[in-house]
Amino acid sequence: MVVNQLNSEPIESKSDAISARKAEDTFDPHTTKWSDVNLLKFGILIAASTTFESAIFYPFFVLKTREQSDRRNLTLLQSFRYHLRASFSKTTTAGSVSSLYRGFWFSNIAGLPAYGLYLGVYISTKDRLNATSNTSARFYAPFLAGALADAVSVLFYVPSDVIVQRLQVSDSPYKSSFDAIRKIYVNEGIKGYYRGLGATFIVSALASSIWWTSYENVKTLLYHPSILHYFTWKKSSKDDAHAVHRLPQLAAGFVAGTITSACVNPLDVVKTRIQTQNIDTLGKTSSTVLYRNTFHGLACLWREEGINGLFRGVLPKLMSRGPISALSALVFELVLYYSRDNLH
Repeated sequence: MVVNQLNSEPIESKSDAISARKAEDTFDPHTTKWSDVNLLKFGILIAASTTFESAIFYPFFVLKTREQSDRRNLTLLQSFRYHLRASFSKTTTAGSVSSLYRGFWFSNIAGLPAYGLYLGVYISTKDRLNATSNTSARFYAPFLAGALADAVSVLFYVPSDVIVQRLQVSDSPYKSSFDAIRKIYVNEGIKGYYRGLGATFIVSALASSIWWTSYENVKTLLYHPSILHYFTWKKSSKDDAHAVHRLPQLAAGFVAGTITSACVNPLDVVKTRIQTQNIDTLGKTSSTVLYRNTFHGLACLWREEGINGLFRGVLPKLMSRGPISALSALVFELVLYYSRDNLH
């Protein structure tokens, strides 16, 4: 064995110690790299977690869609109160608790492959950008990765989004998901499933970029040693290097969801209107004005309904998006953590 003459330490031992130290340094209990993920475990956990999340918050999504598709010039509070009461009133076709879960299973099953693809593209792209020595690239990594992930998955999730939106609106003419699929194809052809594709991409890509940028940077801030101790129940010992602190993930998710909801709501209203405007049996509140595209829709929305129109549905969104975003962030991190091939 070769011995270092200066300190009489075996070179192999020193090399092994350095390698072990590097391996220790690269392990981050709060961040999982895509290369460490077991795809089978990842798929199973994603399916279970998304179903759980949707079961809790799906009614808020339905209320948001009903508000946004309503073209009457109501104030934010009037719109929210009307659709909330209508959803529980037996005198309306939408008046039942079960109506708040219309399209629930179809939304979960049809959207799962797109969501898995989206997360895979996001995490792998972010890892590549973070691996560069360019500081700017690392800072903007969540924004760029979020936009790319949405661009790759948009063609997969738009059809299910159109179908679910049309099932969720008040006085929907569709009896079930399969009835909606059949009637959309008969009346509008294949392009009917991609109604509002441009608007959906703009809204989703922007929301995705804003959410991930907010979440990753707020999370990094909260994990700073000077701040982290405010988010831990007890002080960690030096030997507790692999301790996982989840409260910063919840807090970062809540902040990201609230910011994103407020920023993209006007575009989200236009997207919902475009996707549902061709239903000729929507009923008494339907407008004759059709939105040709996102920008035309924004102009019409501002001209006809003003600020109330731009923020239609924002109350149920803010009530749900902050909490669901916090829960989603935590579930996302847990899914990634427990999908690792080798847990520490």
